[in-house]
This record gives sequence, structure tokens and C-alpha cells, in this order.
Amino acid sequence: MKIAVASNNQIKVSGHLGRTKSFLIYEIENSQIINKVTRINTFTHHVQKDNLHEEIHQGHSHGEGIHSHAELIEGLKDCSHIIFQSGGWRVIEDLKLNNIIPVLTDEELADSAVEKFLQGTLLQKEETGCAH
Repeated sequence: MKIAVASNNQIKVSGHLGRTKSFLIYEIENSQIINKVTRINTFTHHVQKDNLHEEIHQGHSHGEGIHSHAELIEGLKDCSHIIFQSGGWRVIEDLKLNNIIPVLTDEELADSAVEKFLQGTLLQKEETGCAH
């Protein structure tokens, strides 16, 4: 099993799934972490358009054209779960539809979040989505 964690610095769980700089991919075997690698986020639209900031914020809304989550799903399709702090409701639903279980938490440290998840003690928050 593989668990992805959204992270901007390879240490902390990032606050917004679509804007994260990378994903930590934890490989789990027998409820133990056996490997961890970093995947640079080249597949969410917020990151792809960072240099075109004004273009992305002029007249867009989640779920239209540029906000397809196909690239994100493709980039994480080998993961069963993804841990992050916040994301829009459409991405949360798209993850679920593609058998990637979203796990939202306020846990700050990525390693700690995965360890607690494996122990069944990770405090999860409601899937409220982002407000923009």
C-alpha cells in the first residue's frame, strides 16, 4: 500500500492540496513504513498556472475546464490514501471516485500523520473543502 502526503517542504503536511509543491509517497508493508520518496507536483492546475496567476483567477471556478483533476488522479493512482489539510469538494469527490481515499487532518508533520494513520489515531477533520 502507498499513502501520499501533500507537502511543501518534505516535512509538514501542506494546507491546500492543489497548491502543494510535492507529495511524499510512503510505501507501507505490514503496517510499517518501508520507503518514502518525494514526487514533485507537476500535475495540479494551481501549480501549473502559478506563473500565470492573474489568468487563473480571472473568471474561473472549480470544476470548469482547467480544473479537471485527471492529472492529479493519474499522478497519484498508485496510492490508496492521500493525507492533506484542505482542498475543494470537487477534488475530494474525484479522489473518492478514483479509489483514492482523502484524509483531511490538522496534523502538522507528515511522518507523524502517517504513523498515526497506521495506528488508527490520526485525528481527521470533516471534508469541508476550500472556499475560493
